[in-house]
Amino acid sequence: VQFSAWKEGVLPFWDSCVAVPNVYTCPVEKFLQMLNSQYATQINDRQQGLADPVCVKLVEELLQRRLPRRQGSFQAEQVTLFQYWSHFEALPVLALDSYILELAEEVLLAQNLNSDDQDVVLRALKRVPESRLHRDGLKALSLLLVEGNSKVALVCYLEQLEDEEVQTRIAACAALGCLKAKESIEQLVYLCQTDKEAVREAAKQSLMLCGEDGKSAHRRLEETLDSLPRIFAPGSMASTAF
Repeated sequence: VQFSAWKEGVLPFWDSCVAVPNVYTCPVEKFLQMLNSQYATQINDRQQGLADPVCVKLVEELLQRRLPRRQGSFQAEQVTLFQYWSHFEALPVLALDSYILELAEEVLLAQNLNSDDQDVVLRALKRVPESRLHRDGLKALSLLLVEGNSKVALVCYLEQLEDEEVQTRIAACAALGCLKAKESIEQLVYLCQTDKEAVREAAKQSLMLCGEDGKSAHRRLEETLDSLPRIFAPGSMASTAF
């Protein structure tokens, strides 16, 4: 097996995961063990506990699907040499070590953007690495930091509020809150009224960060929501009954 360009450490790592006569497949469990053995210390130096999700992320990219999250539930799963080769052949990476560290930054950034702590989200926004950012919502972050154009970023964040993925809408709410974007108040109010609970809570928190206009919109929203049970309460309907 050869690559069209030299990929340092990629094939040697595969060789360490397999043994004759079966050199074309590797159990996922064994693959994860070898990844952890070689890279866990280095990755966890970045943040404790980060190695496991990074290793799982790599396997999911190889398999092009999510792994079950229950412990031991992927014992029968296999990674093939073709999947491994195809993945790295398509990437511009030149070394496995640098690719793993890049992937670690991507996973850590995604975790921070989904944090419930607005300060963590804000710090993540300020430290977006120039790396392989594929997740929905990250395009806006890179535009903000690379181009320095807050209007472009604002448009991207507002678009992400309509994304079909719940986590992307939550991340967009958090980003708009960090930017104190008054332009987003109307859409945040709409999400508070119509979206899933997790998105509603993120939108409410962001409204509170959008200055006095946002706080005022939040108060009016709370008053409206508080009045709904009274409107539809049995006593309130008695006067309309025939």
